[in-house]
Amino acid sequence: MLERGYNPESMAPQPTDLKFIDLDRLFALLRRQAKVIGLCVAITLALAVLYLVLAPRSYVSAGQILIDKNLEQVVDDAAVSVSAVELESQVLNQVEVLRSSRIAMAVAEAENLTTDAEFLSPPPSFTGRLRGLVGGLLSPILGGDAAASAAPQASVEEVAGMLRADVQVDRMGRSSILRVGYEASSPELAQRIAQAYADAVVQDQLNADLDATKASADWLQQRLAEIGASQREANLAIQQFREESGLSVDQDRALSNQRIEALSDQLAEAQAESARIRAQSSQLQAVIAAGPEAAANSVALLAQSEEASTESSTIRTQYANLVSRIAQVTSAFGPDHPQLVALNAELAALNNQIFAQLQGLNEQYLTQLEIAQQQEIGLRRDITNEGQAVGDISQAQVELSELQQRSTALGILYNSFLGRYEQAVQQQSFPIPALRVITEALLPDSPSSPRTMIVLAGALLAGLFMGLAFGALNEMRERAFRTGAQVSKELGLRFLGYLPALDLGKATRDSKQRAGLIHRFLRNQVAGRGGNMPSTPFLETLKSAKLALRSSRKGGGGVVGVVSVLPGEGKSTFAVSFAEMLVGSGSKVLLVDADLRQPGASRLIGSAAEFGLMDLAEGKNWREIALTDEQTGLVTVPANTSGVVGRTNDFLSSTAMQTFLAESRREFDYVVIDLPPLGPVVDAMSVLPWTDGFILIAEWGKTPRRLVRTLIEREPGLSGEVLGVVLNKVDFKKLPRYSEVGGVERFVDVYQRYYQVETVVEPTSR
Repeated sequence: MLERGYNPESMAPQPTDLKFIDLDRLFALLRRQAKVIGLCVAITLALAVLYLVLAPRSYVSAGQILIDKNLEQVVDDAAVSVSAVELESQVLNQVEVLRSSRIAMAVAEAENLTTDAEFLSPPPSFTGRLRGLVGGLLSPILGGDAAASAAPQASVEEVAGMLRADVQVDRMGRSSILRVGYEASSPELAQRIAQAYADAVVQDQLNADLDATKASADWLQQRLAEIGASQREANLAIQQFREESGLSVDQDRALSNQRIEALSDQLAEAQAESARIRAQSSQLQAVIAAGPEAAANSVALLAQSEEASTESSTIRTQYANLVSRIAQVTSAFGPDHPQLVALNAELAALNNQIFAQLQGLNEQYLTQLEIAQQQEIGLRRDITNEGQAVGDISQAQVELSELQQRSTALGILYNSFLGRYEQAVQQQSFPIPALRVITEALLPDSPSSPRTMIVLAGALLAGLFMGLAFGALNEMRERAFRTGAQVSKELGLRFLGYLPALDLGKATRDSKQRAGLIHRFLRNQVAGRGGNMPSTPFLETLKSAKLALRSSRKGGGGVVGVVSVLPGEGKSTFAVSFAEMLVGSGSKVLLVDADLRQPGASRLIGSAAEFGLMDLAEGKNWREIALTDEQTGLVTVPANTSGVVGRTNDFLSSTAMQTFLAESRREFDYVVIDLPPLGPVVDAMSVLPWTDGFILIAEWGKTPRRLVRTLIEREPGLSGEVLGVVLNKVDFKKLPRYSEVGGVERFVDVYQRYYQVETVVEPTSR
C-alpha cells in the first residue's frame, strides 16, 4: 500500500521496540518458509511411514533375578553381610556372566535352538525388505529366479553369538536385582528364550557352587589326613624327648635359679662395700695431697676408723685449745708476743701428728679395697658357672616347649579343617544358590520396535530441523528488496509504494500485441478509476510519486526521470502509467521516451512515428516529433533512433536535449522521462542536472540490494536527487510474508480481494 509522508527516521527502531529476540521477525520468517518446512516435514514423515511399513516387528520379554547373599546364612550361621563395594562387584560380575558365551551355549542346548527354524530364520530387516522389494521389481527385467532355501541349521557357537547379540541385561537402579530380557521376532520366542536365560543362570550358579564345594571338600579331606599324621609324629617326639632328658630337669633348674639369686645378692653387697671404701680412700688422698698444714682441717676423718676414735677425739680437743690460746694471746698482747712462738710450734707438731694418722688410715682403706675387689671377682665367677648350668637345662626345656607348641598348633589346625570339611559336606547335601528368580518372563503384548510414536516424532523433529535449516539458508540467500522498510534501511531513500506484477494469462506471444494489452490495462487502472470507484495500490503508488515530485519542483513544470538499475524492471510501465495518471488529474503532461536502446515506453503506447527524440540533434523541432493521444491528451515524444544508437550518450548530454527540456518545463505541467537503466550505462546521469529528480524503479525480489547500494555510493550526487523508490512486479499474495506483525504489507492482499482489484491481463481486457 501507499506510505504517504514517509520519514526514514520514523521507521528507526525505538528503544521500546528493541528486543533480545524479535518474535515478529521470527514468525514472519516461519510464514515465508512455511512451504519449505512443510515439504521437509512431509518428506521425513513419508520416509518414517515407509520405515514403519517395511521394518520388521520385534518383541522383548524380560524377567528379574535377585542376587540374595542372605540365603547362604540358612546353612551357614557364620556368614557375614557383604559391604556395598563387594555387592557392587558381585552385581557387575553377574551381569558379565549373563552376557557370556557359556550361558548362551547352555540356553542354545536347553531350547534346541541349533535347529529351530523360527530362531534361525527371522524376518528380513528393513534394508533387507527394501532390497527384496527392489529386487522383486527388477527380477522380471533381469530374469533372476529365487533359489529354494534348505532347512536352517547352525552350530552351538553360532547360535550363542546370535543370542549374545540380542540378550538384554540391565541393573534395576542401585539394587541387586537384574533384568534379563531377550528381543525376538515373535512374542513366544522372546518369552521362551528369556525364561531359559533365567533358568540357565540359576542352574549355572548352582552347578558352580556344587563344583566349588566338592573341590573344597576333597582338598580339606586330603589336608586332614596330612595334619593328622603330622600331629601323631609330634606327640611321639615329645614322649621320646622326655625319656631321653629325664624327669628331674625341672627340679635342677629350680635349684640353680636359687643359687644364682643368692650369689647375686652377695655380689651386690660386695659392690656396695667396695664403693664405700673407694669413696673414703679418694677423700683421704685429696687431704694428703694438700700437705700437713691442711691436715688439721680434716681431723674429723680420723673418726671413720674405729681403732683411732679415742685418740682422734683427744687430738681434736688439743687442737681446739691451742687455737683458742693463740687467739687470746694475740688479742691481749699482739702478734709479736714471745709466747705465740711456742704456741705456733706446738700447733705445727700437732698438725704433723694428724697428717701421719691420716696417711696410716689411707693405707688401711687401700688394703680393704683390694680385698673387696677380689671378693667381687669370685662372686661373678660363681654366677657365671651357675648360669652355664642353667643354660643347659633351659635349652632342653626350650626344645621340649617347641615340641609341645607344634603338637598344640597341629591340633588346632586339625579341628579347624575338620569343621570346614563338615560344613562343605553339608553344603553338598543341601545346596542353595545365591540367585533366585523373582519375576518370570511374560508374553509381551505389543512390539518393542519399531516404536511408532517415537519414529513419527523423530521424523517430525527431523523434518522441522531440515525445514528450518533450508529456510534459514533461503533467508541468507535473499539479496533483493521485499519491503519498503528494507529500501529505507538499506538506501536511506523515500519509499513510494508497490506496483503489482501483471499476469498476462493466455495473452498472445506477439510483443506488439502484448504491449497493447498492457497499455490498455494500465489505462484502465489509471484513467478508468473515476467517480466512486475504489482506489488500488497501483494508483496509490502513482499518487505518492506525484506528491514527491510536486514537493521537489525547482520552478515551472515538474521534470522527473524514471530510471532503474537493470533492464526489464518495469520502469517504462511506470513511466507510461505515471504520465497517464497525471493527465487524468487534469495536468498537461509530456512523456519522453529517452531509453534510446530499448524504447519500452514507445512500444507500450504503440507509437509508429517516423521521427523520434534523436532527430532533435538533426535540427527537428520537438513539436514536429511529438504525438498527442486523442483519448487522454497525453503528449509523447517517442524514441525513434533512426539507427544512430552509437551517439545516444552524447545526445542526452547535448545542448539540443537541454533546450528541449527547458522549453518543455515552461509549456507542460509535468515532464516524465523514461531514461536508460543506471547499471549498464551512464546516459541517465547526463539528464540529471536538468530534472527535478529521479524515481528509481526496482523489481521486487529480483534487484540485488548491494547493486543498488553500490550504484548510489558510486554516484554521490544521485542519492540527494532520487525522489523515491518504487518496488515493481510485486506478488501481493507473497508480500505479507515479508512484513512484520502489524505492517501495512499484511493488508495489501486483503485490500485487493475486498475491492476485487484485478491484475490479470487478458486479450479482452479494456
